[in-house]
Amino acid sequence: MIVPPQGPDSVRVALVGCGAIGELVARHVYATASGGFGLVAAIDPQAERRQAVAAALKVPAYPSVQAAADDGVMIDAVDIRTPHGAHAGPAFDALRRGWHVLVEKPLATTMADGERIRRAAAEAGRVVAVAENYPHIAAVRAAREAIAAGAVGDLLALRSTRLFTLDGVWLQDGWRRGDGPSGGLLLDQGTHHTSLLRYLGGPVSQVSAVNSSAASRSEGGRADTLLLTLRFASGLAAQSLYSWTAYPLAAEAEGTVIGSRGRIEIRVDYETDQGGAALWDEEAPGGRAISPPENYYDSHRSIVEDWASAIRSGGRPLVTVDDGLADLAVVLAAARSLDAGGRPVDIAEE
Repeated sequence: MIVPPQGPDSVRVALVGCGAIGELVARHVYATASGGFGLVAAIDPQAERRQAVAAALKVPAYPSVQAAADDGVMIDAVDIRTPHGAHAGPAFDALRRGWHVLVEKPLATTMADGERIRRAAAEAGRVVAVAENYPHIAAVRAAREAIAAGAVGDLLALRSTRLFTLDGVWLQDGWRRGDGPSGGLLLDQGTHHTSLLRYLGGPVSQVSAVNSSAASRSEGGRADTLLLTLRFASGLAAQSLYSWTAYPLAAEAEGTVIGSRGRIEIRVDYETDQGGAALWDEEAPGGRAISPPENYYDSHRSIVEDWASAIRSGGRPLVTVDDGLADLAVVLAAARSLDAGGRPVDIAEE
């Protein structure tokens, strides 16, 4: 049983990790929080990063969770925005201390660590949510509702696409582009789009993956353009195309729902508020919007609000540990397929 927080209604959150995503969430979510949760500490081993967030939000800065606890900071929960390989350790530590946890995707980099987080959360009776954006995006939710309502007829296939050039703050420290267990395109973007496709199509049973050999040669051998083919438990098929070296569009059609009587495009906008879902069918051959305009980063607020609400109520967050494990299993199976030259791999093998 999940135990709601004791004491004040507002959840006291420590931000663990003040790099690119941590700073984004601090400034766009915690700096404008209007109730229900609030930031009480900025934690990062790099002084410049933690102090920048702390100064902007007027909270104390610490090099570690232990330092914050030793200083008497009252913490109910931690928001973990560290590099991928450093998700599991802070999560275990927080749960041991009796705190709730929000962890940036992916949940972990191994299934063993993910399972340990799940067991620790159950034993501690604390809420663990995964900061996965797509189920929180209005366009994605609208597409799922339209599928369930039969708006596209028989669901025939799904497609996802994430094509852009990795640069700017996302390259700081270099870990995201590394080929090790903590970095790489597949782990970073694969968990994102697996979440999107699972939210629309249900459980995935098999996956195969190949890289573009031409793209890999041009990028010094890195697999920076990948194609995944997914088979769902229902028999549905889907494809995902990812690239970190492609020419980007302002509003990418990142998700496509293909049906016998209609089609839905889910456009995601990272710069303005022109994202949204549109449906094409016999009644609207030119397409019609089925969700309001939005910016991708609006979903970060929804993630934190949903997590804090689950903590206060003792309920379940929208994206659970089980969801994080399911996404991770698909990506790790895809990595095995990639190493085996594209051989299909059953998710059960993970």
